[in-house]
Amino acid sequence: METKQEIREQILKIRRGMEEEEWQAATDAIAGKVIESDSFREATDLYCYMDFDREAGTDRIMDEAWRLGKDIWLPKVSGGEMEFFLVKPSQKFVKGAFGILEPSGVSEMAKGTDGLAIVPGVAFDREKNRIGYGKGFYDRYLRKHPHLVKMGIAFDVQLVDKIPKEETDCGLDFVVTESFFY
Repeated sequence: METKQEIREQILKIRRGMEEEEWQAATDAIAGKVIESDSFREATDLYCYMDFDREAGTDRIMDEAWRLGKDIWLPKVSGGEMEFFLVKPSQKFVKGAFGILEPSGVSEMAKGTDGLAIVPGVAFDREKNRIGYGKGFYDRYLRKHPHLVKMGIAFDVQLVDKIPKEETDCGLDFVVTESFFY
């Protein structure tokens, strides 16, 4: 079995090699599936991410959430921890940890008691396991907030047969790609 690091390196290379048109078409298909899902429709709070480094795009998902009057929470990393903060459509962003855009200024911090978490990752399997970037931010946050519905989004090319699972890993409730919803 391949290690997480080997899988991470292989999948990142493939994902970074996606052509813009392919990336946009797959992102649109994923967003459509997320927006049509019961989990999205029923949630009043959306925990999302700002896509980075060719991750599945989240702009359309956030725009629809705002249109429907949902609260959107985006992550900020400080030290070894990640928390989510309320954002508005007019929000300004700054490059934060690892060069990822984060909400600027001070806003309300999420309680994490209810909502849908759209979770990024490098690789996913059909058992709803994921490999992130290796720092454990999402695993720690999601373990502390077990009542959030956890939906990983990714491209078909990010699916692998089996991900080595560790005790500290937090599984997902759903995984959505341009071709699959499971």
